Amino acid sequence: MKLNIQHLQRTVEEGKADSEMVNRISATLIEQIDSLSAIANEFSDFAKMPQAKNARINLVTKLKNLLQLFENTDRAKISLELNNHKKVYIFADKEQLMRVFINLVKNSLQSIPKGRKGMIRIQLEVKEDLTARLTISDNGKGIPEDIRDKLFEPNFTTKSGGMGMGLAISFNIIRSLGGKIWYETIINQGTTFFIELPQSVEKS
Repeated sequence: MKLNIQHLQRTVEEGKADSEMVNRISATLIEQIDSLSAIANEFSDFAKMPQAKNARINLVTKLKNLLQLFENTDRAKISLELNNHKKVYIFADKEQLMRVFINLVKNSLQSIPKGRKGMIRIQLEVKEDLTARLTISDNGKGIPEDIRDKLFEPNFTTKSGGMGMGLAISFNIIRSLGGKIWYETIINQGTTFFIELPQSVEKS
């Protein structure tokens, strides 16, 4: 950014500036400022995470709501497989949980290369130990090897695949619920994120 400004100053002083060049440099500066602003907002969101208001919620209902949020996207076909589950209760903050789901779907959408028909598959399973497992799979670009170890770190952000502070926030939210989040990825084939959460069973 500093170099762009210095270049602009130099060309103005030398009388070599023209409108096309000024517009080009200005557009670059605006893009860089927007990027820094987005990063700053993400760090701010991370620092200001509100106190969770946990309650017993039906995961099936939240996943149906998630599907409705993205039903008009033209970037990918999004499918939801509930495996005949109608009620799978967990104890969580509904707003924070939706934030995790939305972030993962957005990351999946942004990872799909231009010209590729996007496919995002959301699945819900219940394991033998009654743990609820959610998977979100895409056929995107995959996660580059050099950033995989940093993906859930709060001081890490990248434009690669659209991922940034959102994953660090998601990691903290899921961990606070006694759950786990991890992923598997293959370059140019896609990525699957896994979330496991303990079910909330009513006491008789």
